[in-house]
Amino acid sequence: MRKKKAASTLAALMLFTGIVTGCASKGTDEVSSENLGTTDKNNVTISLSAAADWLKPVDKEIIEDFTKETGIKVDVQIIPTDQYASVLKAKLASGEGPDLSIIWAQANAAQFQPQDNFVDLSGEEWVGRMTDAAKKNSTYNEQVIGWGPEGENAGWGLMYNKKIFEQYNLQVPKTYAEFTALCDKLLQNGITPVYEPLKDSWHSGVWFALMGPAGENASSGLFQNLNDNKATFEGVTTFDIFLNQYKEAYNKGYFGKDALSNTYDKHMVAMESGKYAMTMVPANEDVQSKAKGETYDFSKYGMMPAPFVDNQALAVYDGSLIRVVNKNSKNIDAAKEYLNYISRVDVLKKFYDFTGLNPSFTDLPQKQGEIEKSLRANSNGSVNTIMETGIKFWDNTVVGNYVIELLLDSKTSTDVLKAIDNDRLKLFSAAE
Repeated sequence: MRKKKAASTLAALMLFTGIVTGCASKGTDEVSSENLGTTDKNNVTISLSAAADWLKPVDKEIIEDFTKETGIKVDVQIIPTDQYASVLKAKLASGEGPDLSIIWAQANAAQFQPQDNFVDLSGEEWVGRMTDAAKKNSTYNEQVIGWGPEGENAGWGLMYNKKIFEQYNLQVPKTYAEFTALCDKLLQNGITPVYEPLKDSWHSGVWFALMGPAGENASSGLFQNLNDNKATFEGVTTFDIFLNQYKEAYNKGYFGKDALSNTYDKHMVAMESGKYAMTMVPANEDVQSKAKGETYDFSKYGMMPAPFVDNQALAVYDGSLIRVVNKNSKNIDAAKEYLNYISRVDVLKKFYDFTGLNPSFTDLPQKQGEIEKSLRANSNGSVNTIMETGIKFWDNTVVGNYVIELLLDSKTSTDVLKAIDNDRLKLFSAAE
C-alpha cells in the first residue's frame, strides 16, 4: 500500500511540476541524552534539507555547537529554491527522504503528505513554550508536526522609497487606480515604478498568494472550500481581476524593460540605485538584511500592501517555514534531540540576537521591525493567512510560472486559474 501511494504521489508530482532535475530540555541549559538510549552519538549523522538562503550563518554556528555538545553530526543538504518542493517530494515518495526537512507550514504542508512522512511532535516539551501563532503555524490536522523559528509577521508588501515619493509628491495608493496613476507619474519622470524579478518566477507567485485575503473577503469560506476540494480558483472574480491587473502593470512598463531577466538577489541594489521606486519584499526585510550583515539604511523606506484589486488587507504568516522529522527515519531520536537543543533558551537567545526575528517562543519578548510597522500602518488593519501557507497544494514557483505565461500571452487569466485547479485536483487524488 505504501509503495502504491508513493508511486501515485510521484506520478502526480511529475504532472504537477513538469520534468524535475536535480521554497527534553525543559527550557534549561541542560540537554537530556535519554532519547538516544545507548546509541553511540559520535557515529550518528542526521541529514537536514533546506533551500538556498533558508539557513542563516547563525544556524551553522548553532549546528556546530550542537555537534560539539552531543556528538551528533548534521549533514545540511542544500537544494535550489525553485526545485526544492519537487525534489523533496520525490525523495519522500521514494523512501529516501532526509531525517529533517524544512517545509511550508499549515495547510500547504499537505503537499508533502504529513500523515505518511512526518512525526507528530505534539508531546515535545518545547511545544508548550511556543506562541499561539507559532503553534498554529506548525499544526497540521490537529498535530504539531514542526518547529518554526519565527513568530507572526505581516507577510510581504511593496517597499517604497520615501524620498522618491516625497520628491514627486506621491501618496501611498489605496486602490489600483491610484497605483496606476502613481506609476504613470513615475514613468513620466524617468523612474521605473517597480523592481520585479521575474526570472525568479516564484516571486510572481508570491504576488498572487497575497491576494488570498481579498478573495476570502469577497467570498467568505473560500479558503476552507478550497482546502476541502469543494471550490476552484477558476470562477473566483478577485483572482481573475488580479491576474489581469498584474498583466496590465507589466504591459504598461511598470516593472521595467528588464523584468524577465531581473533576479531577486539584486532587489536591494536596484532600490539603492534610485532607478526604482518600489519592490515586493518580506515585511521583515530590514531585519533579514541586518542578519545577513548588510548595512542598508532602511529609514528611507516604507511599506504598503499591494493595492491590486483595491486590496488593503494583510496576508500574514503565523510563523515561517518549519523543521519536520521524517517518520521513516532511522534517526528520529537524534533528530528530536536537535529540535530540543535549538529550543533551549540560551540557544534561542543566540539565534534571535543574531537574526532579530520575531520570536516564536514565549521565553522571549515579541517584536516587529520598522518596515513591518510601516506595512501595518498603511493597511486597513484586517488580516488573513497568506495563500502560501493557508491553501493546500500551493506552490509559488509553479503558480509563478503560470503567471509568467500569462505575461507572455501564452495563457489567459482563465487558463492560469484552470491550470492551478488541474494541478491541485491531481494532488488531492494522490493524497486519497
